[in-house]
Amino acid sequence: MEGQAVTHYDIDHADQSSVLLTGGASRRMGFDKASILIESEPLAVRLARMLREAGWEPTILGRTPLDGYCFHPDNEVERGPLAALRAFCPSSHLVFVLSCDVPLFDGAVARALKSRLGDKEAAIPSINGRLQPLCGVYCRHAWERLSLVDSPRIMDWVEALDVEIVNESDLLRLGVQPDWCRGVNTPSELKTLLQSAKWAVE
Repeated sequence: MEGQAVTHYDIDHADQSSVLLTGGASRRMGFDKASILIESEPLAVRLARMLREAGWEPTILGRTPLDGYCFHPDNEVERGPLAALRAFCPSSHLVFVLSCDVPLFDGAVARALKSRLGDKEAAIPSINGRLQPLCGVYCRHAWERLSLVDSPRIMDWVEALDVEIVNESDLLRLGVQPDWCRGVNTPSELKTLLQSAKWAVE
């Protein structure tokens, strides 16, 4: 009906997309995270493919394009991921935001978080008590809040939103392993995570 609010349950499956952040400086890792090989596939390529296969067509936000995908240049790497997100204009109702440092990511994560969104502005996993805002589902109007956030910290944006926090037990009930949402910042974190999954570090 005209004038009736549209809930997230009314959103068509096709009206969703994603952004893959590949432009980080990777100082603590010591090399470009996007180039990490997971089962002989560069991480950026792997994540973009998995997002597409899960029905969340990605736009790459980074320094270099990825063949076959929409690209929006991130020219402010030193200012962090929030600057890249601020420069992005969503065209779908839902946007899955993923950074290129989640090596065990599975498309089931996006589906599970969407199922928990309800009428919130974002659904974000919490792993070991820490929010993972760069592996979460956001509504398009969350970007309106972003325009009002005078800070380079992504957590300041998250704190301005009405967020559904999805903890580890919630994820498990939804068929999602918490490690599928876990980001890594150092070579040792990467090695530990991949070994826990019995994958070799390449």
